[in-house]
Amino acid sequence: MSQLLSQEEVDALLNGLDTGEIETERESDEPEGELELFDWTTQERDVKGNMPLLGVVNNRFSQKMKSALSTSIRKVVEVSQGPLEMIKFIHFKQSLPIPTSLHLFKMDPLRGTGILVIESHLVFNLVEAFFGGRGTGSTKVEGRDFTPIESKIIEKVVHIALTNLMDAWEDIHPIKTEFIRSESNPMVVNVERPEEYLVSVKFDIELTKPLGSVTLCIPYSSFQPIRHKLAGGYQKDEEGQADPFWINNLRERLKETSLELTVDLGSTQLSIRDLLNLKEGDILVLDKSYKTPLTAHVDGIPKFQGYAGRARNRKVYKIEEAVTLAA
Repeated sequence: MSQLLSQEEVDALLNGLDTGEIETERESDEPEGELELFDWTTQERDVKGNMPLLGVVNNRFSQKMKSALSTSIRKVVEVSQGPLEMIKFIHFKQSLPIPTSLHLFKMDPLRGTGILVIESHLVFNLVEAFFGGRGTGSTKVEGRDFTPIESKIIEKVVHIALTNLMDAWEDIHPIKTEFIRSESNPMVVNVERPEEYLVSVKFDIELTKPLGSVTLCIPYSSFQPIRHKLAGGYQKDEEGQADPFWINNLRERLKETSLELTVDLGSTQLSIRDLLNLKEGDILVLDKSYKTPLTAHVDGIPKFQGYAGRARNRKVYKIEEAVTLAA
């Protein structure tokens, strides 16, 4: 039986909706349960979770910095490690004041350029501490460059930091740090694409009171070749054997390398008169017989012995044996 409403029933229903006498079900604008923020740009960049050994490296670095700075100023210095953070390069530059103490360095064999930022307050307080003070003075930061004495202190701290960074990485993946240059204006530093992510960690330095901080930033892409190690899948090889990951990677890259192979067919001697009279079609008699083995060179190094000939109307070289080079 058809369930159709009459016109009077439709009019009454619409009138009830307009006056509110008939209630309707409304969908809630808020979903049930707790909300969880989801950032598409940072997925698979959970540095602390994906590369836990990076935290171990930073902890070693902070301990070595503590020892080195305490020895330098002959006072007990505390260095506390902050959390690992991901930040875009463009946002990192915009967060720094002008002037700032910014230093660029390489981490061979890792790719990319690392950045070390020494807070201006730390520089001023370390100058005071180096000369016997408590390192708690107040100095105006903005509007001036660093003095020669302050620049020397900065140079000393950068040297300590880069040396300690090498020591901190030694058991995980040995690196060699190389200082590139220093800058005071972060806007002129363009070592990465603006959207490139940096892995950043801040180290707060304290004497009797906070002196300032050192921030270490390394491109996220620099860690890609060694993610398996930083993920905890690495154990130090007690026998000193080479890393199989790098061996396989190097082997595959070498297979793509182009080399020049040449075959020495022989030689002959000509006078200058005969050389000048040479023309197309002339035949030169070489000093080697077709039965004599010919040496093939790979990039100038003798590699094979074989014979020249023809196959399917093409010039060919048949390898008979490899050349053994004398030790």
